[in-house]
Amino acid sequence: MDLNPAPAAARQRWLSYVAAIVLAHSVAAQPPPAITEFPLVLNSQASLITSGPDGNLWFTEFNSNRVARMTVSGVLSEFRVSTTLRGLGSITTGPDNNLWFIESVANQIGRITVSGDITEFPIGTGNGKPTAITTGPDGNLWFTEVDGNKIGRITPEGAITEFQLQTPTGRPQGITAGSDGNLWFTEVTGNKIAYITPEGTNMIVEFPITSSDPGPASITAGPDGNLWFTELRGNRIGRASIDGVISEFPIPSNSQPTEIAAGPDGNLWFTEFSTNQVGRITPDGVITEYPIPTARSGPNGITGGPDGNLWVTEFFGDNLARIEPPAAQPTPTPPAGTPTATPRGGPCVGDCNGDGQVTADELITMVTIALGDASVAACTAGDADGSGTIEITEIVAAVSNALSGCV
Repeated sequence: MDLNPAPAAARQRWLSYVAAIVLAHSVAAQPPPAITEFPLVLNSQASLITSGPDGNLWFTEFNSNRVARMTVSGVLSEFRVSTTLRGLGSITTGPDNNLWFIESVANQIGRITVSGDITEFPIGTGNGKPTAITTGPDGNLWFTEVDGNKIGRITPEGAITEFQLQTPTGRPQGITAGSDGNLWFTEVTGNKIAYITPEGTNMIVEFPITSSDPGPASITAGPDGNLWFTELRGNRIGRASIDGVISEFPIPSNSQPTEIAAGPDGNLWFTEFSTNQVGRITPDGVITEYPIPTARSGPNGITGGPDGNLWVTEFFGDNLARIEPPAAQPTPTPPAGTPTATPRGGPCVGDCNGDGQVTADELITMVTIALGDASVAACTAGDADGSGTIEITEIVAAVSNALSGCV
């Protein structure tokens, strides 16, 4: 790009292009979320968390062997499961309005009422090591057995049925109910996303993840009807359609993403255990990361709360963190008299690659074309009027699409 002195009109034109790029980079700029931490019992090692039927947050404490309840204002109650270490982990609200949780070391499923009464159900013989649990569309609870290589189903009355995986070393980890009425789960060693129908037997379908050693772990249903999952070893967030089409989105930091949940703001939120952050990913795959105030806290479990916020357990920090998603920023209004451009019935102006969104890189491509350093063929969607060139009016239109989305 030639930065030598130029006539005033050409200089003003160049500055307008630069301003357009700067404006595009502001698309993702939002204030950070407000994070408030509520202290827990020292060295309790808060594990995983869910929103309860009583309007409170319920979570497990791995080290203290308790199930705990916290109100949205921070009042804590704890309920001891046993004097023996049970390895408490995943927890979910059941169809019976009780809380159901995993006892991985004891090889049991636990049930606790909102008043604190606990019942435990052993899982057959051996040690399948239950890992995650969720409520299914059939009125039962479904769970994974990472060592047993099975998917389990437990009725609200406590009757357990197990289904063997097809992949011998799959090691199922996370599980969630999908928008298609099936139970979707991850295979952390088999490197697959799979589902089992509520009928169970011989109804398991698997989809391989083709990237190198992803280690899919937690999984949740997204607001877009897709399944979203963390890649523990691959350091990515994955998205799977109900047809098994998988997309992956790299996380900027080496974060060891752990748990993921749908947020009240229409995005997906996940914990980054090793970098002490929480991340947010939009349905389009844009990732933003936010640090937890307490250093080396080990953010682990995450859930959408009854108060419209995100709640996170801090495994080493001995806190629950409340995260208030930032409000959507209003789209800036162009100054009066700013010219606009509209597409000719083709792609969104500035959407060079046709993926339905305009990025800063695509705006830079448009500027490069406008300055004569590239052919208009590099971004035909930027040439809204079909003139064979890209004008400032078309860049302004592309910036508008970057800010408000393609229609």
